[in-house]
Amino acid sequence: MQPFQLQIPTQARFGVGVLDSLGTETARLGKNALLVYGKQSIKRNGVYDTVMASLREAGVSVTEHPGVKPNPVLAHVEEGALLAKRAGADVVVAVGGGSVIDAAKAIALGARETGDLWDFFTRKRTVSAALPLLAVQTVPASSSEMNAVSVITNDATKQKFSVRSPLLFPKIAFLDPALTTTIPMEYTAYACTDILSHMMEGYFTSTDPWAPVQDGMVEGISRAVIDSTDRLLLDPTDLQARSAIMWAGALAWSGLVNAGVGGATIPNHMLEHPLSAHHDIAHGAGLSIIIPGWLKFARDRVSNRIIRFGREILRMGESLSGLSEAAQADLVISTLEQWYKKIGTPITFAEGGITEPLVDEYTVQAMVLGKTWGVPGYTEQDIREVYRLCGA
Repeated sequence: MQPFQLQIPTQARFGVGVLDSLGTETARLGKNALLVYGKQSIKRNGVYDTVMASLREAGVSVTEHPGVKPNPVLAHVEEGALLAKRAGADVVVAVGGGSVIDAAKAIALGARETGDLWDFFTRKRTVSAALPLLAVQTVPASSSEMNAVSVITNDATKQKFSVRSPLLFPKIAFLDPALTTTIPMEYTAYACTDILSHMMEGYFTSTDPWAPVQDGMVEGISRAVIDSTDRLLLDPTDLQARSAIMWAGALAWSGLVNAGVGGATIPNHMLEHPLSAHHDIAHGAGLSIIIPGWLKFARDRVSNRIIRFGREILRMGESLSGLSEAAQADLVISTLEQWYKKIGTPITFAEGGITEPLVDEYTVQAMVLGKTWGVPGYTEQDIREVYRLCGA
């Protein structure tokens, strides 16, 4: 393991009924809340009514900012920041999935800062202030409820960038698995693909010869996500499976799982962000397209990690016996592709509805992200080859 620093100041409140305390906890932080949410799903499933009742009972006045897209956009965030300033909001409450929470973080930042908000995402400025934030997670996937990152798409430039600051950690994450039982399986599958990707990135790029704690966490949580997804294919209302996925989603990108992992980078996110920025596809769908292509590209370099993934996570021990190293790695990749297909996520551009991949545009943005995020060793030719392996 490598030296690391880890601090997750967010308090997690997990369990059925945890929203009962939302109003009380919001009132501790402020009396004027900006409520950020998506479109109509929280109104259809009753979450909106529960949230509003709790806030009003605690004496919190509410200004609403709905309409967050699955890939949140800068223009909507800027509108929210301006609304928060005009309303005198002193706390932000996010109710929704990772996109909503990401948007709420950016709004909390914009409500306290002046100037061009996008400058924080291009790393021209660093965060010095933000409103306090509470997060009600309804679509577990991104760990945004437990981390300090906000990912936003600039709708004018089609760039999908991120900002990170300790000031963007939610104060409390409310995790009620009962709120997730009505999520359609299509979006559940995308969410689970996203959760797995957060652990796979460090697992496949690790340079540590022996990391039993971190590898053990990745393997155990990944098996739990796969098993739970398979259970939900049989019964989408399975509360225990929903609970496991919700907690796995909170942990996967919180910083805990990859802490101390030598060499860990995020090439698959570097390659996927341009897809969802240009085509507005679900992030998880983009990842299930990119990951098999990247694994084929990187196979010879990380074959030992691919094989371990097959043995420890996909439980492929017997089927791998007697095969060459390359053949084992190829079989693991194809088995992962088969699982993606089983749960309903795409594995090629065409399956994802991208009929004309914009490889030139993707490559330019991926190169910028690689430099910004510290993902070394990728030339333009390398990036184009991965996209070719994804069906471009």
